[in-house]
Amino acid sequence: MRRVYVLLTSLLAACSTVSTPSSSTITPATFVMTWPATAFAQTAVGSTAASPIAVTLSNYGTSGVPVTSFSSSNPSEFPATTTCAVGGSLAPKSTCQITTNFKPSTTGARTSTLTIAANGSSSTIDLTGTGVTAVTPHVAIDIAAGPPGTIFTLAVTAATPSSTVTLNTIYRATPASPGVVTTTAGWATDSSGNATIASNSDDRGTYESWVVDATTGVASNHVTHTVQ
Repeated sequence: MRRVYVLLTSLLAACSTVSTPSSSTITPATFVMTWPATAFAQTAVGSTAASPIAVTLSNYGTSGVPVTSFSSSNPSEFPATTTCAVGGSLAPKSTCQITTNFKPSTTGARTSTLTIAANGSSSTIDLTGTGVTAVTPHVAIDIAAGPPGTIFTLAVTAATPSSTVTLNTIYRATPASPGVVTTTAGWATDSSGNATIASNSDDRGTYESWVVDATTGVASNHVTHTVQ
């Protein structure tokens, strides 16, 4: 009987050392920075990108988050502005934004690093963009024959090679002619990005025309001519 008692005592002692599994809780972040993209669409030199890139700072906590500073390493081509209280703090349960735009000064790949110091640390975001040559039309109007049958031409240069440009025309009639009409038509560019567009302007009035590069969205300047 003594041997059995010792054995049972040993087993009970061994069982008492087994630990009970514990569960852990993941605490959500109280401060988060988000942004939709880091690359801008191709933009004509001297123009500003149609869509900026905004970095959103979100404070989900119960106390303010310090927002110390922000900067762009290439501010002339990637200027940045903010709605944040720089040097102050982001209030609990609120958001603010640091918005960067793209205005290339030359063609080709352009870059910038956006640095944001907030919540006691510094974060960097690498931004990219490509500068392209603006679409430039040159208009030549043949009105020798007079209406009807008047043809005008647009010589388009520096568009996207082997792509498409759209000709947009607003027609404003003189008295006794048809009313205001807006038309859009697509034209193919050659391997150099050039195109020659010929269009009828049979009715008396003023024709305002411009082209848009279908690939980049870059628009040319507007040109006008009048048919008497």
